[in-house]
Amino acid sequence: MNTTETARSQTWQRLGITAVLLLLLVGPIFGPLPAALGERLPLETAVPLLLLAFITAFTLILAVIFRLEHSPNLWAQLHDWGLGRPSRWSANLVGALVGLAWGFLLMGSVLQFDPDIDLGQINGLRLATAVLAALGALLEDLVGRGYLMNQMRRVNLSNWSQAALSALLFALYHTIWGFDPFAFVFSLIYGLILAGLFLWGKRSLTPVILAHSLALFISEPFATMSIFLAGG
Repeated sequence: MNTTETARSQTWQRLGITAVLLLLLVGPIFGPLPAALGERLPLETAVPLLLLAFITAFTLILAVIFRLEHSPNLWAQLHDWGLGRPSRWSANLVGALVGLAWGFLLMGSVLQFDPDIDLGQINGLRLATAVLAALGALLEDLVGRGYLMNQMRRVNLSNWSQAALSALLFALYHTIWGFDPFAFVFSLIYGLILAGLFLWGKRSLTPVILAHSLALFISEPFATMSIFLAGG
């Protein structure tokens, strides 16, 4: 096997390992974990714990990725994946609009489960969960867009293939532990939007962060609450 074939094989292995880790470590956060927490804890405690579990899962996945990559410079690696890279202003603008729209949609979705909830209430829980969720989304985009899509480019997959595969994996680990067709399609569309913004923004994560982290910053803790309420 020549050097090029070896490099391609290693890249496919890293893609496979990352996909399995997402399904095994992140998938349960959208399935059995909220069910278990919801049975034992009040919602105000369960919500931040679920978000901390999400951050922990992606931190572990990133640690494995950095170990596989043997990167001597962490910040250079993150920049290579799109963090802080220049982007198109148009992609940033659309990302911000998507983030605002998606955030208010997520925030309003909890009303179908609890019509009496006060969406305008500002308290410590709301501020803490907003920060935790935005951080979790950033870590998720580093893996799901920045790392995976650039790895796919290294094995010469087209941009369309990169967007489709990353969105499919995004939808799978969000729904596979408690599969729901509507949730799967919903997640698939959102994953395609995030992947499209990454490509449109010249592989910068800025428009992706605006569309994803901003949405969760606006909608928490209600977005995470809906996971518990839907399960109940």
